[in-house]
Amino acid sequence: MRFGLIMLILLCLTLSATPQERRVGGTFIGAIVAADGIVVGSDSRSTFIEADGRPVGYIDGTQKIFAGSGTAVAVSGLTSVDGEMFGSFVDRNSFLLDRPADEILFGFAVWLPFKNSTGVMLLSAGFREGRPLICGRTVSQPQACQDTGLITNKRSPSLEAWINAQKVAPKAAAAAAALKQAIQESAAKDATVGGGISLAQLRPGAPMIWLENSFSGNWKTTCELVRDYRNGRARIVPTTSHQDLTRYLNAACR
Repeated sequence: MRFGLIMLILLCLTLSATPQERRVGGTFIGAIVAADGIVVGSDSRSTFIEADGRPVGYIDGTQKIFAGSGTAVAVSGLTSVDGEMFGSFVDRNSFLLDRPADEILFGFAVWLPFKNSTGVMLLSAGFREGRPLICGRTVSQPQACQDTGLITNKRSPSLEAWINAQKVAPKAAAAAAALKQAIQESAAKDATVGGGISLAQLRPGAPMIWLENSFSGNWKTTCELVRDYRNGRARIVPTTSHQDLTRYLNAACR
């Protein structure tokens, strides 16, 4: 039996869930169990989404992967928590990353406000007793963990075909290349995916290493980001019109 067919779980999440409020979200996240560790990847685009689910603008270069002590968490569909940037939330609650990979997401689920969790997927990766684990969780689905294969929040036919063709666990370098290609292909079809790509590798008993782009956070709150945009220090790209984007930002941050 080929490696990818042993235990392949794809947790697919659409961001067209029932609209509740303005939010900043989007992204492609994924994790692959490799022969020499775990590869975690994401894009860096955060999309400003109206209450009716309509995107009005985006900013690239935002952080979606967060490292703990031998663990990592990636988030899709959520860039801010009650107006606080997700990176700042993680920094304030870094203890949430100090748990095994199959326990981290329970803590995040408790600490994240429920209203901000709709349409969100959290992915964790790490090791338990030297065994690799990758887990995914959404509001509507219970946590699912596995020690082989991959988890992504968006379907990727090329990545699925690649993992199914593997007879043994791939090397991290090959997994990173396949995950990067999947993110690039998704970006070509989905406007909420894009920007630079982050790739990281977890190894047993060692800190996470960045293979490409860490994108550490620059803002503590969404309004700080908006303020920098208004002052020409940040670039938010409108997806419909400048008028729609300005109306959205004025409503979000006076």
